[in-house]
Amino acid sequence: MGEERIDLGEGSPWPAALELEDLLEQLRGRARTAQRSQERLGALLDAVVAVSADLDLSVVLARIVRSACQLVDARYGALGVLGPDGEHLSEFITYGLTEKERATIGDPPRGRGVLGLLIRDPRARRVRDISAHPESSGFPPGHPPMHSFLGTPIRIRDRLYGNLYLSEKQGAPEFTADDESMLIALAANAGVAIDNAQLYERARRQRRWSDASGEITRMLLEGRGESSALALMVRRVRELTGAELAAVGIHDDEGLVVRAIDAVDGAAEVGTLLRGDQWGELMSGREPLLLVPGSGEDLPQPAMVASARALATIATAGPTALVPIAVGEAELGVLVVAWDPSAESAATASLADLADFAALAGLGLEAAGAQRERARTVLLEDRDRIARDMHDHVIQRLFATGLSLQSAARLATNQVVQDRIDVAVDELDAAIKDIRNSIFALHRPDFGAGVRGELDEIVAAAAESLGFVPDFVVEGLLVALPDYAEVDLVAVVREGLSNIVRHANATSAGVHVTVGRDLVVEVTDDGVGAEPEAIRSGLANLERRALASGGTFEVRRREPSGTLLRWSVPL
Repeated sequence: MGEERIDLGEGSPWPAALELEDLLEQLRGRARTAQRSQERLGALLDAVVAVSADLDLSVVLARIVRSACQLVDARYGALGVLGPDGEHLSEFITYGLTEKERATIGDPPRGRGVLGLLIRDPRARRVRDISAHPESSGFPPGHPPMHSFLGTPIRIRDRLYGNLYLSEKQGAPEFTADDESMLIALAANAGVAIDNAQLYERARRQRRWSDASGEITRMLLEGRGESSALALMVRRVRELTGAELAAVGIHDDEGLVVRAIDAVDGAAEVGTLLRGDQWGELMSGREPLLLVPGSGEDLPQPAMVASARALATIATAGPTALVPIAVGEAELGVLVVAWDPSAESAATASLADLADFAALAGLGLEAAGAQRERARTVLLEDRDRIARDMHDHVIQRLFATGLSLQSAARLATNQVVQDRIDVAVDELDAAIKDIRNSIFALHRPDFGAGVRGELDEIVAAAAESLGFVPDFVVEGLLVALPDYAEVDLVAVVREGLSNIVRHANATSAGVHVTVGRDLVVEVTDDGVGAEPEAIRSGLANLERRALASGGTFEVRRREPSGTLLRWSVPL
């Protein structure tokens, strides 16, 4: 008879005489294998949860590297993010290296050697000894020794985002096929997590850009002054892009003039004239341009870079974005943004946002310009109406009154009465001449550019420092003021607003000028208030001006908060 065989369910017959202990050992081995598989699957699930638990991109990338190392027992790990060219690494996130080791190694790798192999041929790879691989280019001085290697690409949909690099399998000379499978599975989930984090970051970035556009548009439409709005524009641009420099040039009668600059370290003065035909070519193209040193673009790049670099003292030329600001056929200006040489990826990612921001800023500038033109038109129409009313009603009535008095003078028998009537007629003639001079002044294009224009500039300058526009009201005609009163008026308004800027911590302020029998100036705020004794030391000069002209000056608290400065002199 032949030997009896027992089928254990795996298709492998065993001799009946096989010792039970061997059979149990086989079963124990399979149980341990199943348990290890279950543990590794649990570890993979934990890693998946870990990399998906946050939406901040930098946190997600760091968690991916850490989870990968823990999953396959690697001592060192890194995640290399591909740059815009798809051939070099723009970011390199590491795990397992100390700060001292990173500082000793120096600049992060750009994607040569075994690291570059995954860039050129993106598929998972296992290497027993990095130094023995034909693609190895060696390690820089101070780099810790590394032998075993495991790498796999990370894809977002069909696009290669970067690569996971792991080294130094702990407890074994090399990584296993199971390690490779686990890493591939983690990399697939990492692509989804990175995609979600990028979408979240994009939405958050767009909201910040939208808020900045709205803030600048509000400033322009509230009449706070174009200079203040442009200064805020370049400050917000530099903050949102992380750039070294942001500047804006606006077209005027002289050409393209830099109106605002915000830079980390040194900048040209505001008012720099951007010369050269290249700026006209840029504006006519209406497309944003990113100049990357050494990219060899077929554009007027050298002249462009030279002009852009003239705006700042940055040691090494980095990526520079030139973004036209235009609305319809109107070419308003150009936005210039310059980054550190290492920020090429940030510059590329910011270009579309800068183009949208420049378009919205252009609309704000155009709307503010139209608003100013409408206000000017309304002002001119108002002047015409006042001039007509003064000519058709006031002058005619005064003239008729003068004729009546002249007729009455011929009937007067008393010489004293006749003399007084003649004096009254002369006064009426003088008043008619003054009114006619005022009417002519109302029709001058530069009417109000004198003392009124100076006061407007003082209020606008204060608005830049305060962050809001003070109310400014004038009752009466400033053109009739004597020269000494104009000088005093400017001094009072300037000093009053200057004190609010320096001391008041106010959220609103106002300047009220009344021209009548007296010249009265009231400067108010809703700030913390001030002790009259403390203010008098700083405003003593205004008090002397008032007393010299027979007027009065006072500073007092307002209720519920704030200060009132009142200056008055007779005219």
